[in-house]
Amino acid sequence: MHRFLGALCAASVAAVTVPDLAFAQTNTGLPSVVVEPPTPKPTKKRRASATAPRIAPRAPAQAAVRTAPPSSGAPVIQTTAGPVQGIRALTASSATRTDTPIEQIPQSIQVVPRQLIEQQGAVTVTEAVQNVSNAQAVHPLIVGNTDLQQLKIRGFAAELWRDGMVNVYNTGDRDGLVNVERIEVLKGPNAILYGGGPGAPIGGAVNVVSKLPTDKASQEFGIGLGSYQYWNPFFDINQPLNQDKTALFRITGEYTGNKSYIDVLDSRRYSINPTLTLTNREDTTLTIQGVLSRQQQQAYQGLPVYGTILGDFRVARDLFIGPSNIEPSYSKTHGATVTLDHQFNSVWSANIKARWSQSEFDQMAQYTMGGDAFGATPAFAPSTWLLSNLEVFQKQQEFTINPSVKAKFDTAVSRNTLLLGADYSRVTDRGFMAADNLGNTCFLTTFACPPATVDLQNPSFPIPYVRPNPSAGAEYAAYFNFDNTYVTKGGYAQLQSSLYDRVHLLAGARLANIDISYTEMALVVPSTFVTDTTKLLPRAGVVVDLVKGLSAYASYSEGMRWAGFTQAVARPEPELSQQVEAGLKYNINAELSGSLAVFEIHRDNVPVTIALGVAGLTQQKSRGFETDMIWQANRNWSFLGSYGYTDATFAGSFVDSSGVIPAGNKLPFVPEHSGRVWANYKFDPSVLPGWSVGAGVYAASSQYVDNANLWKTDGYYTVDAKIGYEKDGFRVSIALKNLTGEKYFTPYAWLGGQVAPGAPRMVYGQLSYRFN
Repeated sequence: MHRFLGALCAASVAAVTVPDLAFAQTNTGLPSVVVEPPTPKPTKKRRASATAPRIAPRAPAQAAVRTAPPSSGAPVIQTTAGPVQGIRALTASSATRTDTPIEQIPQSIQVVPRQLIEQQGAVTVTEAVQNVSNAQAVHPLIVGNTDLQQLKIRGFAAELWRDGMVNVYNTGDRDGLVNVERIEVLKGPNAILYGGGPGAPIGGAVNVVSKLPTDKASQEFGIGLGSYQYWNPFFDINQPLNQDKTALFRITGEYTGNKSYIDVLDSRRYSINPTLTLTNREDTTLTIQGVLSRQQQQAYQGLPVYGTILGDFRVARDLFIGPSNIEPSYSKTHGATVTLDHQFNSVWSANIKARWSQSEFDQMAQYTMGGDAFGATPAFAPSTWLLSNLEVFQKQQEFTINPSVKAKFDTAVSRNTLLLGADYSRVTDRGFMAADNLGNTCFLTTFACPPATVDLQNPSFPIPYVRPNPSAGAEYAAYFNFDNTYVTKGGYAQLQSSLYDRVHLLAGARLANIDISYTEMALVVPSTFVTDTTKLLPRAGVVVDLVKGLSAYASYSEGMRWAGFTQAVARPEPELSQQVEAGLKYNINAELSGSLAVFEIHRDNVPVTIALGVAGLTQQKSRGFETDMIWQANRNWSFLGSYGYTDATFAGSFVDSSGVIPAGNKLPFVPEHSGRVWANYKFDPSVLPGWSVGAGVYAASSQYVDNANLWKTDGYYTVDAKIGYEKDGFRVSIALKNLTGEKYFTPYAWLGGQVAPGAPRMVYGQLSYRFN
């Protein structure tokens, strides 16, 4: 890997020092497109100079604007999140916060635009993320503390961002799509530009980019219907508020209710997303985004591995463990984000983004305890587990602000963008975890009380769920009762330079500080633990355009974040990561585009959770290969393909309740192989105008359930298909999920040793009409 980096750097020097190798971007075959801010601002005129700076004027806040189609026949559409050609996004602003084409960024970045989401008939963010190699989203049945089941990129936990700012614990309706313009997946650490919330990303990030107002009025109303009483009414209203179109308003909203293929589960979620944009249509824009979101559902704890993927009996796949009348758990959030953009002149511009939010979740369950520390195996043969009532509650409040200034300037041989910024974030996190052991403490210590049990071969739950309370006496267990404050702050600088429009350099650094104050009141002696860490986090990379439509890149980056919900760690050290990445990017005639990458990531101070506590801090390593491809052969056919290989292991040994976990054990919840293919055909207007059909396959290899690598699920695949019709604002579609009805299990994050059955065959329909 290091030899590869050295060779690539040497190639970049050769490309700019040998005159015959230099060529202009107009000859590369790459689209000459810049990412645009949500609302347009024509720049002020300035006298030309010998090295005149670049200016990228545009019309103010317009609805999707089409430009001339490339050879594939798909036009380039200018959306509020950036230009899109068919199902291919041309830019990703969250990668550099500058107007840089994806092909010139030395990092693997994949974008799922709105067009692809609608083409596939996706119904959740989770489903949309599966289009990206080496990316696994949060399990859709999780409600409550989603930090126990995090997003994963390249085998490691990743951050979820909303419009470039961290969504702590991923609360509220995390899967709604009505307000999504695109989903950007950044792989690996990205420390320079992002430091709010938990800190600088260490494994990668999924950035959900929201819809923004445009200057053309439109209204869309629709409803989705599907299996298990699924229904999803939604709306999207965009309206300029005055004749000059200096005040623009957009509001989206949806409600989703559905039963489940799991007994008892009844899910309800909603989100309301108002956005106001004020602009003078010259150089200043103010955007205010609000969110009100909630999800509720009975807490699902999965099924134990014994009775599902091993053992001499089988638990019903649709079993819900616990009384059927248990109170639903919930996760909710509300907040506001304010963004101010100002163009001082043709060189300098500024951006200030600030957000305040408040969120909470309350998770209630009657959970099983087994013969091990996980609940994976029965407490009494052949199929009996102990029962306890559990509650986990957390409430967070966050304030984040991120000001930055940007300068664009040219020299005789280079085009340059300088970005300078700082950020400050303060998150308070209060909550508890408590249990009522329902007589099991007495039984296990004195045998004087009957245990509370359930036989999962003949399940019955006569004991009602009651929130744990100290009045339960010795049966009450306060595992955690904490009051945490996380403060992250830092400053950063980044310089991007394109030499002769062929060698694209990126270099920068962030001076980051994480200040953690963790007070645990459930200890015998309540104690406060403090960590204050400052670290310089570099990022550097180079892209070299080798020939027309083909470039090579290499990069190095670091990250640092705080680890939330790790109460058993006496002194919570920040997590650290370092990544080396190299690869190829290609774009052939704006038809076939994609990337190939190899990577290696090292992480330190990673807390490993077991049962009701944390085993300790570990070192982990991930290395692998991935490729993502889009082929838009003509105006009819489009194809997507992705494949990822990840070898994610513990780099050092440690001890948990299973014993000594040796170095080299595989990380749980990570498929070694995974991938997605999708094909779509749009009929010619002369044949079946407005009609399209598509089909695809997602596949993943086996995954370990535990750190000791004792239990492993089988690999699986699912086949999806969709048929749609769209004309004159009217849109209708039918999507089939898991068309062949495959039965499989995937690891499920609870207290350890659980799996969840995959969703069976399901059908979804959607009907909508847009007024313009």
